Amino acid sequence: MTWQALTGVGAWSGLDWTGAAAAGVRADPYLAWADVSGFADLGGPPAGWVRVIIELEKNAPDGSVLSAQSFAESLENANKAWKTWIQVPSVYRFPPPKLKAARFLTAVVTQQFFVELDTSLKGFVKRFELGMPVVPDDTSQSAAAAATLAPGTGPVFGAIAATSGASGSKPHVVFMGVMDDGLAFAHERFRAVDGSPSTRIDYFWDQGAADAGPLSLDYGRELSKADIDGWLKQCTDGTLIDEDGVYRRAGYIVARRRWAHGTEVMDLACGVRPNRIDAASVDLQRDSTAEVLSLRVLCVQFRTAGRTVRDTSGLWFAAHALDAMHYILRRAHDLADGAGYSMVLNLSYGYMAGPHDGSSIIEAAMDELLAGHDNLSLVLPAGNSNLERCHAEIALAAGDSQPYTWRVLPDCATPSFLEIWLPPHIDAANVTVKIQPPWQESSPEFVVKNVYTWQPKRTVLCSAVYLERVATGARNMLLIALAPTLTRDETRDAAPAGNWVLTLTNRSDSDVDIHAWVQRNETAYGYPLRGRQSRFEHLPYKRFVFGAHLRDFDDGNEATWIKRAGTLSSIATGQKTVVVGAYRRVDGRAATYSSTGPSLDLSKRTGPDAAAVTEDSMVCSGVLAASTRSGCLLALSGTSAAAPQVARLLARRKVAEFAPAVTPATPATPATPATPATPATPATPVPNPREWVQAQANQLDPEPSMIAPHNLAACPATLMPAIVPIGGHAYLPRLPSVRAGYGRLPEPRWRKRGIKL
Repeated sequence: MTWQALTGVGAWSGLDWTGAAAAGVRADPYLAWADVSGFADLGGPPAGWVRVIIELEKNAPDGSVLSAQSFAESLENANKAWKTWIQVPSVYRFPPPKLKAARFLTAVVTQQFFVELDTSLKGFVKRFELGMPVVPDDTSQSAAAAATLAPGTGPVFGAIAATSGASGSKPHVVFMGVMDDGLAFAHERFRAVDGSPSTRIDYFWDQGAADAGPLSLDYGRELSKADIDGWLKQCTDGTLIDEDGVYRRAGYIVARRRWAHGTEVMDLACGVRPNRIDAASVDLQRDSTAEVLSLRVLCVQFRTAGRTVRDTSGLWFAAHALDAMHYILRRAHDLADGAGYSMVLNLSYGYMAGPHDGSSIIEAAMDELLAGHDNLSLVLPAGNSNLERCHAEIALAAGDSQPYTWRVLPDCATPSFLEIWLPPHIDAANVTVKIQPPWQESSPEFVVKNVYTWQPKRTVLCSAVYLERVATGARNMLLIALAPTLTRDETRDAAPAGNWVLTLTNRSDSDVDIHAWVQRNETAYGYPLRGRQSRFEHLPYKRFVFGAHLRDFDDGNEATWIKRAGTLSSIATGQKTVVVGAYRRVDGRAATYSSTGPSLDLSKRTGPDAAAVTEDSMVCSGVLAASTRSGCLLALSGTSAAAPQVARLLARRKVAEFAPAVTPATPATPATPATPATPATPATPVPNPREWVQAQANQLDPEPSMIAPHNLAACPATLMPAIVPIGGHAYLPRLPSVRAGYGRLPEPRWRKRGIKL
């Protein structure tokens, strides 16, 4: 048995993938892949409950306005019988007032949920996605899920409590919310600066606590300020605090490593630096300690795929990220106790495949939160995939057929995914695909509304899911999923590594522009090697300039269909989020890895909103920030280091806006700005954080002109690569908008590098 079309319903979900009506619920194509592969890469078929993220319709079948709160409330009243197959966390049933109209929520469901989509849930659910992480075959944990839902130990919410006094008599509160992996909450940067064993963190939700157990509705564990302070006092000897002892008492093991992504990100976002350490955008002369100390800090440690691997594919991401954001916003509302409050959220995560037009379920959910909350900012990194060769822009003339090469690497213990997205308003029946595995027979020509599998021996090695409507975006998409090329499971075959050739055919009478992205699956830094990033291959693709310097631009390489443009993180193409790119301190040039715009929907985004420093120089990578133990610093590279710097800037601006007694740390104004710009002052609130960040960057990094040359001139002491006179090159005085949006956000150490502001 080789290539075979799936007929009937899915083996686990029971969904009719190829016969579903066009007007039905938009389903997750990754669930179809899990169906045909027997959940082999997700830890085995679930025995009971699984987590999903759901978008509801605007109106219920009876015409009433539908929201996550009303749907969750119905499960306790009119639709109580549904709780045997769907349950919703309490944070959606009892949201803060500003989020009462939200239509995105997460839930835990059984197989019966998928049966009810066309019956009980018809008219309620618009689309859904699976929230299960990829788990290697030697770390199977999902299969152990119990048939009954375990009692939760995580945060459980009730109705909003009455406030303790008039809101007008209370000072405005500014919160910083950090969601990441490896948050060393006992670190000195997040403690009081007077030397007392007291944390600045109000609440800490560890989503991954006891994550080897059965699935629970209210998962993880919540730590309050009192909990953390108690452990800090128990582990204090004189003036020293045994941070390892704190983590042992808390049962928190992700901070055992010397380095953790989340700790560095959190330090850049809200760490207080009692010593004179100039690092990244933080400097005691300009970054007022009083401003940062006035922030109320809320944290979420993401639930991860397991203790031996971190899933970078993003399959788990949407459900847990939405839970984290709703949790922080509810806790912020409770802590404000009736006072006005502002919230800045930093989410230094991202992945590569997706619609890239703002229509993914998590992007739509984030835009909804930002639209409903007038004092909320959400900062995201632009992504680090500019040079990964994971984006293809395919122009097919009418009647044309072209092959495209996808290179899958050997010794990859995680599955590989490729998403092919068609343009909107096109008849998908006119675009067909064939797959040629390395040294194997070619597949038949796929047409829309088909699911094909390739099973040369015992197990499915490739599945192609070509649905009419998908939950992952607003356009037609073909998902190609490959089994790992390395397996430790004796009952499972490995997919062949090498060049997989995809032949796309345009059978319409007009030209078609198609975009494809390879999903992220490399191993996260600091963990045992599992995934190896697959990529596109095309001989005309140029990797270097003059054979020496990395080429980080597309201009002058039009012959290839592999493009650096359009590589923004697929959660960073929405309309209201703040997206931050990266650049080098010594010469003001874009970091070669910093992803490039535009979004496929130009009305939402053309590129990042600004860029921040993430590299010292070509040879000194990263910016210094906290290691997992006090007194240690490490360098963090990537746009993940750029986003929290801007989150910190936004939070400082909010503190200065609502607390005039605190002197704002205002960046220096250029001596002779080429294009005078009037940024927002602390006394004048700007409702749109994107506009404020753009105005700041545009003032500090104005468009150069003959009258006023660029203020961020190159450092004369730095060895300069050859300048290439090409319009889209990052070596320009001002970065193009697809790389850095409205400009760069300089920082104090420019002066030390010979660059004048």
